[in-house]
Amino acid sequence: MTASLRGFTRLLLLLAATGGALAETHAPPPPRLLEVPQGALVAPGKAAELELLFTGDVIGYIEDCGCKLNPAGGLARRAWLLNQIKTNYPSTPVVLLDSGNYTDNPTEAGEIRTAALLDAMVKLGYKAANVGDRDLTLGYEEFQKKVKGLDLAFVSTNIVKEGTTETVFPPYTIVEVKGTSGKPVRIGVLGLLRYSPVWQKAGPAGTNLAVAQPAEMLRRVLPEVSAKSDLVVVLASLSKEDAHELAKQFQDIDLLLGTYGGIYNTVEENEGRVRIYYSGNQGKRIGESRITFDAKRNLADVTTYMHFLTARYPDDKAMHETVAAVNEKLPKPPEPEKAQAPQKLAIAPPSPGGQ
Repeated sequence: MTASLRGFTRLLLLLAATGGALAETHAPPPPRLLEVPQGALVAPGKAAELELLFTGDVIGYIEDCGCKLNPAGGLARRAWLLNQIKTNYPSTPVVLLDSGNYTDNPTEAGEIRTAALLDAMVKLGYKAANVGDRDLTLGYEEFQKKVKGLDLAFVSTNIVKEGTTETVFPPYTIVEVKGTSGKPVRIGVLGLLRYSPVWQKAGPAGTNLAVAQPAEMLRRVLPEVSAKSDLVVVLASLSKEDAHELAKQFQDIDLLLGTYGGIYNTVEENEGRVRIYYSGNQGKRIGESRITFDAKRNLADVTTYMHFLTARYPDDKAMHETVAAVNEKLPKPPEPEKAQAPQKLAIAPPSPGGQ
């Protein structure tokens, strides 16, 4: 018997003696699913210290996506879910965040929908939003007009004045709420846009905007945010591959909440202690993370669900009426022109003699 065959025989005998336990010991545990328990719209369980809800890449959708199969999303369903969570856990603070690109196309109808979406986000209780490239389509000044007066923090850690590392938006914000325990919870929120050396938009006072390397800007700001926060959240408009690379480098991040190209999580993902969740686009999904802390206010547990807002989620009546009123303001599409009846051609009779 050869040495390799003897080794294989010993392995088979060992597996038989342990009932296959050896293989089970070395197998990694399967990642946790993010689906809401079957038959439920809101997962049951003990009240967490904090509830985070997060969206991104909504691109002006105030109603469902209009998809032929399982049309999902819409402000009315989002509002219903929020109200249900508050009903189930009345003493738990709920903080809503958005990873950016909430802006519709720069048309008359698109501007109306964007304004309505931002107004609804404030009413729902959103506290911070990343600035995405789509939100700056018309430049810095037009963006500022759009968000003027809104009680919502717009952050960007790596949108800078071209040729500098000077940020043009607040690089982070600290959201403070009273947790279920009655103790304050400080949430440090940063925002990142995918690096592009050619991206450029009109900036303030005749300057241009550019995008700095996310890692470079995080390295500058993250220590300060970590020192001020119980929970550090990065809102990311960048690819999931880039998110994983950043998470490997910056283990002070607790949650990296992203959107990019319609990608969404179905299972738990992480790099070390950093949890990474992507929530898709068009408002079809909204993530829910239940956060608990230990006695020293260190992060103890995060349980996350990804709600797919199909028709099984009811509409909130008040928000449904608000959306209907917005739709009434939209410019009506031009009526198609009526097709004209074809004209009959006059055919001259044949001349005498067949000429």
